[in-house]
Amino acid sequence: PHAGKLLSVATRAILEERSAAARRAYASAAAQLARLAKPEPLGDLLRSLTQRYVLTAVTTNEQEERLTLASLVRELGRGAPDAMGGLRADWLPLAFIGRHEPRWEAERQEAGKQHEAGALASVWEEAYDEGGGNAGAAASHLQELLALLRTMVDGQSWALRRAAAAALIDLANLSSGALKKRPDAASQFELLAASLRESSRRWDDKEALLPKLNACFPPPPTPHAAPPPTESADM
Repeated sequence: PHAGKLLSVATRAILEERSAAARRAYASAAAQLARLAKPEPLGDLLRSLTQRYVLTAVTTNEQEERLTLASLVRELGRGAPDAMGGLRADWLPLAFIGRHEPRWEAERQEAGKQHEAGALASVWEEAYDEGGGNAGAAASHLQELLALLRTMVDGQSWALRRAAAAALIDLANLSSGALKKRPDAASQFELLAASLRESSRRWDDKEALLPKLNACFPPPPTPHAAPPPTESADM
């Protein structure tokens, strides 16, 4: 009966612990507690993790903290697959987008690995794949995905905007483009793409990804200015 409270305690310990080995031990314990917790507290925890992931994306230790959060979600999925499977709406959207996180600056310096996924994206890829993530699962949670994408596009993190742009392109190509034609989502896709195109909205790798985004969601044609009216000569 106390599994939910103990799960929250373990999560706080994970987020406050500096030792990677200790964090892994706490994460393993949290995964076992998740198997015993009721859906409501586990769902509350997952939603709070998503909120923290987005809000801490502009802090000084954002990379390490986001990796810790991603690793925790992955371990919860491994330790309590049934419980997590019933709560996909609370974590799968973040995992789908997290798979597109850019490589960290330090990782970009690694020779021969520039085109490989970074540590953060790799953890999210594992969480997504192991948790049953696929085109059907993404389609089932499209509204939650679009809501989270809007939060990231409107946020301050350039890295999360980049992940949102790449995820939007990914969604547009799922099911041969059928998702972006859904009446309940088409206008939201276009609004997100338009927001990302704004010159004042900066994000990582914008020059490289913008042509792909425009190919999926063509911008409206620029209206041609009407020629000035000609004045008739006085007779």
